[in-house]
Amino acid sequence: MTGLDREFLGCGRKVAAGGSGPENLRTALLGEPPVYAPDRPFDTCHVYLDVDVDLRRRRLSGVCRTTIKARRGGLRSLSFDAVGLSVSKVLFDGEPVRFRNDGKKLAVAVPRALVEGRAHDVEVQYRVEDPEAGLHFVENPAQMWSQSQPEDARRWFPCHDAPGEKATSEIRAAVPAGFRAVSNGVLVEQAKKGVKRVWHWRMDRPHSIYLISLVVGRFAEIESEWNGIPIVYYCEKGREADARRGFGKTAAAMRILSEKTGVRYPYARYAQVAVAEYPGGMEHTTAATQTDACLIDKQAFLDHDLDTLIAHELAHQWFGDLVTCAEWPHAWLNEGFATYSEVIFLEADRGRDEALFELLQNRRAYLDEDSGRYRRPIVCRTYADPWTIFDRHLYEKGCWVLRMLHLELGDHLFWKGVGHWLNKHRDGTAETQDLVAAFEEATGRNLQGFFDQWVYRGGHPVLRLRWSWDQKTRRGELHLVQTQDVSDSAPAYRFKAHIRVTGRGWTRDLSESIDSKEHRLVWSFPDEPVDVEFDPDLELLASIRFHKPQAYWRRQLRAGKTAVSRALAASMVAAWGGEQAVAELEAAAKREKFWGASAEIILALGRVSGHAPASALRRLLGRVEHPKARRAIIEQLGLRGAPADARRLAPSARSATSLLVRAEATRALGRLDYGRHRRLIEANLKASTYRDGVAAAAVSALAASRAPEAAKKLLALAKRPNRFGARVAAIRALAEYATTTPDAVPVLLDLMSESDERIGLAACAALGRANDERALPRLEKAAKSAGNPRIRVYATESIARIKAGAKTRSKLAGKRVRA
Repeated sequence: MTGLDREFLGCGRKVAAGGSGPENLRTALLGEPPVYAPDRPFDTCHVYLDVDVDLRRRRLSGVCRTTIKARRGGLRSLSFDAVGLSVSKVLFDGEPVRFRNDGKKLAVAVPRALVEGRAHDVEVQYRVEDPEAGLHFVENPAQMWSQSQPEDARRWFPCHDAPGEKATSEIRAAVPAGFRAVSNGVLVEQAKKGVKRVWHWRMDRPHSIYLISLVVGRFAEIESEWNGIPIVYYCEKGREADARRGFGKTAAAMRILSEKTGVRYPYARYAQVAVAEYPGGMEHTTAATQTDACLIDKQAFLDHDLDTLIAHELAHQWFGDLVTCAEWPHAWLNEGFATYSEVIFLEADRGRDEALFELLQNRRAYLDEDSGRYRRPIVCRTYADPWTIFDRHLYEKGCWVLRMLHLELGDHLFWKGVGHWLNKHRDGTAETQDLVAAFEEATGRNLQGFFDQWVYRGGHPVLRLRWSWDQKTRRGELHLVQTQDVSDSAPAYRFKAHIRVTGRGWTRDLSESIDSKEHRLVWSFPDEPVDVEFDPDLELLASIRFHKPQAYWRRQLRAGKTAVSRALAASMVAAWGGEQAVAELEAAAKREKFWGASAEIILALGRVSGHAPASALRRLLGRVEHPKARRAIIEQLGLRGAPADARRLAPSARSATSLLVRAEATRALGRLDYGRHRRLIEANLKASTYRDGVAAAAVSALAASRAPEAAKKLLALAKRPNRFGARVAAIRALAEYATTTPDAVPVLLDLMSESDERIGLAACAALGRANDERALPRLEKAAKSAGNPRIRVYATESIARIKAGAKTRSKLAGKRVRA
């Protein structure tokens, strides 16, 4: 995924505020006292919602009847999470009882002391209007959807809102005629109720409260199947063909995951509902809710897909739904497995190069967060808000830990352990130690040290490597040093190091155990190698700096066994600069068959100084065909080229078949020659394309031009009625214009209140980058009291950035005064 994809098209992945984080960021986001799961005086056995949906008034009203069993005798009151719910009446086993509703908790007085294990029904009559989170109402198209993760179910029905609480569920929803309600499980009944239509869904397997879903819209239903399991897609009517394209890999992913885990897809059906204004995907049990970006038109389908998102949400049906983390500090059990499932799917569906390239992007994403925002153990209890830890440590590092466990155990034992884990905790909840125990039971291996090192400890190995050759003894030495802090409390990492040594007519794959800060590894060879690769198959989560002869790097660029190996060599060849580096990178880009490696080589070429790279990029533009690689060429020409290159790119900006190419060419025109191509850029501002990609690129072109009218236009483009993609591009640009555009910060502050949370999040992040203290009062209010947890987290991060910037400016001013 690209950076933008990771922001708005991932499963719960949050928008990064951008750039390296200040020193106070970790304290702001993770400096809280430890958080533990709430007490559970009763078990929730069944949740029954009988509700009426009023889309025009943005209101849901009706009854929530919860069947509970006391976990201990003597209880005289019951407490439910209930934020912003207007409660009119409460019944206990059919009899009215006293209750107290303070806007956060609903306390119910029971008429007699409860007996342990005896079932009772608590019926709450209530309504909720236009909540800040939990339920979202969309105006165009008219829709409503729920999003309860991590703790927002309480905002649309009273409940014990914790992931460790599992229950069966039932929803009976009355919706306007012509609309459809979709929920978990199977459809029991649909019937008329006056002028409305009632849809009755029942989920007869226990699942966590946050996974209960309700989606309403004018949906078409598209039916498919895999191995007797119904697969259903819901989309706005008229988008059926787009849904078939976007969701087309669902059956393949279901087959791959069923075969790999040894556990057949565990539910009676699987549905996906594409809705507007949805920030990514959410794994509601049997009925995943997906962004409407999954509806891909014919032109976009040439170079766009969301197959990894489709695979991710499907994987959650096993990892997160069938077996759920008992509390949020262990949420990597949901997200790490689902993210690794993307890699498993890619390898089975598209091949090894695609899988390794995805792993490379995941490693980079985690390393960037670790170095630029904060470091934490994967299992972490110190957070201001549970949404904080839905981050790169949870997803991408979690994925990498599972990859390394897979390699440690081998294919057979790894999947045996996964199958045992799923069967042992089926329909239940678990913590990380339960995963350790399940794998140890299945494999006979003691894995505690592995989990202590990679899951319960923050960080990763930081390696400095140097290769040397002694021609006299025909011995090669690899000097390996772990340069991260090593002490008694933070011992050196223990791992297997894999080294591939290639000579003239021979190759040796070596494996060495690393267990201390420094190693000197020495081997004898028939003659001097032509290349030495460390971790050639991308098997280690580490930051690696390898010093070896330039000839070795050039050979790796030419003949590395994997596309990722060749891609990684490109940046080292580029670092030396000069015409030889340019020639070798150009030749590598021409012969590279895998688009990801080709794009990496082209980006490396763009980093070489001098005029030669631009000439090479121009030549490559006529030779490279894959649209994602061509996009990289155009991006680098936009950065390194001359105004004359704008004429070369204008035809692509006007009518390229690939939307990726058209958008990037449009963006490049703004950098290279906005004045001459202004009319074309303005025309593309009005282009209606998939995800508004071309219009967003035109906004970026306008911003890059720094034309006199740019600021005024960006202020207008950030607001309604402009389309989402263009608005987000304008919002991001305003962060860069804030120092010279007084109105930028007030506009961004207003946008924080948008009903489309994606706009609010983008505005909040932009305020952090704008670094203007005028934003602090509003951000501080949002961080403290916003109903939307994502807004609270983003506001907290932006506050930390602004305060750190103010502190830096104060220090610089002090230095100038003393001077």
